[in-house]
Amino acid sequence: MFTSYALTLKLKYGRTYNNFTGKISKIILLSEFPELEILFKPTKGFLKPVHVSPIIGKEGAVYAYYEKGVLKEAKIDGEYKIKVGIPEEMSRAFEEKVKEVLNVKTRVKMEGSMLEYTITNVEREKIEVKDRFKLCFSPTVLSNPFIINRDFRKFLPTPSVTFWIPYAIMKGKNNVNMEDIKVIEESITETWKSRIKTMWIPYDTAKEPVLVGKVEYRLLKNDEETKKIIETALILGVGSSRASGFGHVEVC
Repeated sequence: MFTSYALTLKLKYGRTYNNFTGKISKIILLSEFPELEILFKPTKGFLKPVHVSPIIGKEGAVYAYYEKGVLKEAKIDGEYKIKVGIPEEMSRAFEEKVKEVLNVKTRVKMEGSMLEYTITNVEREKIEVKDRFKLCFSPTVLSNPFIINRDFRKFLPTPSVTFWIPYAIMKGKNNVNMEDIKVIEESITETWKSRIKTMWIPYDTAKEPVLVGKVEYRLLKNDEETKKIIETALILGVGSSRASGFGHVEVC
């Protein structure tokens, strides 16, 4: 259904970056692979079958954030990864295009400074789902399954809130009903091993409250459909704005 890739890049931004680094990932992706643009186009009520992560360093996702009201900007200079999730039918063309741009240094002007990047490697990721696992959340905007509005967000990563969008995409749906929520809650549960918090990050001219941290989940049904829900979440992300870098999760 969907395929996950990890792009390794050398990145350098001319000054410290004061915006969300998912924007950098998206710009690089669409600059090098414009064929994917159709997946990013906004369509009302449609869940996009594409995901891009923020830039990821050795210690995890890299992004600017607010600490006690003071903006801590991100320094970008070194080797990073960007994770990309796309439909399986586009994977072959994507891989062929990546090979054409490997080790080609590119410079683009972005938000008042120069971004230099070189894609040095690409790997198709293997997804393995165990019956008990921890998910690390980079900045995530969890949405209410019944009120899809950024003004009504959720900040407790229960299974139905976390996985309803991957579940809907997996089923080819644009929303879920109570029966779908029941399926998710009967299949997955969270445990007490969670370290989750809300923090504020910059996004263009706004300050966005996002969820970050670590949550452990356990499969109540160890069947192929339940594993496919988790796999889709790991490839396409969770919550809103997955095509802009939000909602990236990894097993940790």
